[in-house]
Amino acid sequence: MNKRHADQLMARLDELYANGTTSISWGELYHWYQVQRINKSPWRDIKARWEQLLEEKEEQFRDPMIAETAGGISLFFSANPQTLSQKAQ
Repeated sequence: MNKRHADQLMARLDELYANGTTSISWGELYHWYQVQRINKSPWRDIKARWEQLLEEKEEQFRDPMIAETAGGISLFFSANPQTLSQKAQ
């Protein structure tokens, strides 16, 4: 991964830290990691970078949830995940 892409990924992880949510498109993942198929390697790298960010902040590891969409992934934290229908009841 080149430095510009690493900086973009870290900006997303900073957004996750600050706001509790972020999104990464499939195209970005393929482009950043220069792969034809997303295997365990990109996920392990993202996890390692997330752990590094938390260490820098002197925080305990918190494992974000991942929701896969047609356009990519969303990483987020939720104390009480619900659907819209559940909220509308």
